[in-house]
Amino acid sequence: MRLLLSLVLLSSTACAQETFQVATIKPSAPDTPKGMQIRGNRFATTGTTPLDLLVFAYNIHGSQLIGGPEWLRTSKFDVMADPESERQSTSPEIKAMLAELLTERFHLVLHHEQRELSVYAIVKGNKEPVLRVTEGNAIHMPTGGLVPPGSLYVKNATMTNFAAFLQRFASSDIDRPVIDQTGIPGKFDFELHYTPANAPADTHADATAHPGIFTAMQEQLGLKLKLTRAPVDVLLVDSATQPTPD
Repeated sequence: MRLLLSLVLLSSTACAQETFQVATIKPSAPDTPKGMQIRGNRFATTGTTPLDLLVFAYNIHGSQLIGGPEWLRTSKFDVMADPESERQSTSPEIKAMLAELLTERFHLVLHHEQRELSVYAIVKGNKEPVLRVTEGNAIHMPTGGLVPPGSLYVKNATMTNFAAFLQRFASSDIDRPVIDQTGIPGKFDFELHYTPANAPADTHADATAHPGIFTAMQEQLGLKLKLTRAPVDVLLVDSATQPTPD
């Protein structure tokens, strides 16, 4: 999957003043690779399931979408959407517009609940956390990106923001929601280098390779990913309908 290497993590509930003025959602051709990108104001995807789109729009892990027909998780679509505005839309606005578009085209009826799920909690490790406090741009929104195969860069982020970036960009290693249980306030710039679990075997055998993400978290940041259960927000699907051709 081509990754959008710059992402602002704010809830799509931050209401957008705009809507997508032009939008198409069409079934993907067979074997279409999965891709998602934002260029200017244009949001475009290929080979994405409705679940992929909902995960992006609502900043959730896939396990936080409950119920609904199976095609939400298996049917693939290409999306092109543009507000056709001269003003540059923010990432939260694009997410809100996408949530509205999905509701309209898939006739989605959703509601929120809290449920106890299996999660990874970020907790303090055995040594003092090694965190670099954000300087100079603390009023800006958090941003982050992944340079494949496993270099994660996050700026101007709270621990909650960092948890969301880990959940999104390290999904091959972290297969469930990530929450913050450190109790650490403030905003920080993070840099994490790890070898993904799905990397080729010879990569793991290389003595110069970075460790896996769980060890890298402890060695580089002084933080741990603890497997536990905790209440998290979930989206329940009351109803959904496949879109008709545009």
